[in-house]
Amino acid sequence: KALLDELKPKFIEGCASNGHPEDKAEKIWKDWEAFAAYAFNKSHSTCYSVVAFQTAYLKANYPEEYMASVLTNNMNDIKKVTFFMEECKRMGLDVLGPDVNESYYGFAVNKQNQVRFGLGAIKGVGAAAVHNMIEVRKKDGPFTSIFDMVKRIDLRSANKKTFESLVLGGAFDGFGNLRSQFFTQIPGENGVFLEKIIKYGNKYQNDLNSSQVSLFGGESGEEMPEPVFPLAEPWGEIEKLSKEKEVVGVYISGHPLDAFKVELKQYCSVRIGDLSNDLSKYKGMDVSFAGVVTEASHRVSKAGKPFGSFTIDGYNGSLSMFLFSSDYVSFKNFLAQGWFLYVKGKVQEKMYREGEFEVKIKSIEILQNVREKLTKTLTLKLNVKQIKSETISTLKEVFKRHKGKARIKMLIHHDDDDMSVHAMSRNSSVQVSNEFLKELEGLNIPYRLN
Repeated sequence: KALLDELKPKFIEGCASNGHPEDKAEKIWKDWEAFAAYAFNKSHSTCYSVVAFQTAYLKANYPEEYMASVLTNNMNDIKKVTFFMEECKRMGLDVLGPDVNESYYGFAVNKQNQVRFGLGAIKGVGAAAVHNMIEVRKKDGPFTSIFDMVKRIDLRSANKKTFESLVLGGAFDGFGNLRSQFFTQIPGENGVFLEKIIKYGNKYQNDLNSSQVSLFGGESGEEMPEPVFPLAEPWGEIEKLSKEKEVVGVYISGHPLDAFKVELKQYCSVRIGDLSNDLSKYKGMDVSFAGVVTEASHRVSKAGKPFGSFTIDGYNGSLSMFLFSSDYVSFKNFLAQGWFLYVKGKVQEKMYREGEFEVKIKSIEILQNVREKLTKTLTLKLNVKQIKSETISTLKEVFKRHKGKARIKMLIHHDDDDMSVHAMSRNSSVQVSNEFLKELEGLNIPYRLN
């Protein structure tokens, strides 16, 4: 009420400046006050507070079960699933991919208190197939292999698309087979190995159900030899994750940007998801961010001018951008699906569209080149207590093993006196590789790249 009262003079003055009579403005304000007194009444607010306390209690005391329930409730909205999976990470909860021996239709919690992805959240996997798998699993125990599974489930409820989606989503990873093996072409046969597995299951079940086979002592389905998995090269991490995202909607077993965590931490000023949520917050600011291109297109406008668009994915969201005129000429070669990009730009209002914002791109670099190109100096932050002869000797050995072009600085600080000293190495320079940074982290020495 106090805040509302502060706004009244502004409202009355605003009305008067626009030519409205003061008595009418007063009448409108009184009507608003009366409405506010009951529109959100005590019983209404009490209900909300009770629900708030209940959900807060559940989230605090049963975090895995609570988040599994929230994810299940939103599993048809991939943006919300992504958001709540980020919240799980923030809470320190493990969210595992789908597994035919542990997953249920919705998200659930396993015996290790980890959240397991729901099979119903995989595109192309129908509810009937999932419910049948769970029913069979509960009745006769977990599946020991993909062959055991196709022998036991009702194959009328699970078609080829069902199995393809389960493979791509990682639901069979627990059996120890490579995802690529399921899609390997069989020499001298039509189709891939996954089709052979389904045929094997169908034949086994047909033979088992055939009274004629058992009557005359023919070969029963139980004696049928299982097909042998073909040799196959594993998919690259990017290919595997992109296929996974196609059917699940999010990256689960990893993220394409995992190899670039150093670049994201040291050289990016903002996360892509933060930009996509509300660009207006960054109005007039220079920003730098990195991600993987998931969509790219080159088009021609009605006026016959070429332009391009691309979508770049980060850990917590994606951002779509357009390139016109000279920007398209400058950056069109970077519009390629699967490329990792480092982008610098400025957030500004769109031309002729008041209140709408965009990132005006200033430069684009291949993300793989950023660390070597931008890193001129490595600064190590050492506490005075760490300055021991063995520490210095170890650092010298590490520097020798990783010689390169980046100069070494040291920031030596004393916490008790709040004092620090900067020192530059004249003789040593290093290559800031992942192996080198891992060794620094093993020595518990914080660093900064410039």
